[in-house]
Amino acid sequence: MGHITLSLKDETIASLRKDFEAFLRVSLKLDPQFATPSFEDFLRAKLLDNMVPLTEHAVQRMLQGGQYAWAKRTLDKEFPDVVAILMRQATEFGFGFAARSEWTPEELAKQCRDWATAIVSEAQGDPTLVDPLAAQIKSAAQDIQTLEETMQTPAWRLAESLRQRVYEAKIGCETSVGSMAREKLGELRGLLRLGISHGSFQKQEAQQIMEYLRLLKPDIFVEEPYDMFTRLAAWLRSIFTPPPRTQQRQSR
Repeated sequence: MGHITLSLKDETIASLRKDFEAFLRVSLKLDPQFATPSFEDFLRAKLLDNMVPLTEHAVQRMLQGGQYAWAKRTLDKEFPDVVAILMRQATEFGFGFAARSEWTPEELAKQCRDWATAIVSEAQGDPTLVDPLAAQIKSAAQDIQTLEETMQTPAWRLAESLRQRVYEAKIGCETSVGSMAREKLGELRGLLRLGISHGSFQKQEAQQIMEYLRLLKPDIFVEEPYDMFTRLAAWLRSIFTPPPRTQQRQSR
């Protein structure tokens, strides 16, 4: 390689130094990991009127290591596995990844593929990654109700409370008679409507409970006449019916 010796004025050297420092400042501002060239390399590039050699080493290092290289390797071959690891470990650390309960398997598969396509497209990845990524998303997704039960969310606690109240009202219908049984039946109907609204019960399940009671005690489904004799009987029951055991114990 040939050598050229230059004799420059101090003002010229100072100006070149300022240009070199400005080049470094701009480069490091854009990329803190930028591999800075030497002042001699900068002078050589200025002399050749070609700044490309100054960045070749920095670009090579960026391609071989650092965040860009990790992202490139991930998108090339590891991205679906990385997503699967994140989703699988989420539940171990108190996080969750859920899908809608009302989706059919076909709808879930379509949504997973659409999401995977959007991810790969925005990341400018290889289109062949869409199918494995969609499969990983589908395998990692949980039903939202299962996730709520695992995390014991307020919605899940409300649903469990409704189920318990329905069970107690059903037992009350089975064990009570007369007006008391009809009151329990009205309570049960209200709780079942509320449970259906909040997802605690399916409509078919609520119908099965009511059909069971209709076969077991059909008399409570007949409206009790509300005349003077009925009111008198209710008044007499309120007088002669002993208080519940809990109240008796508290009075003692």
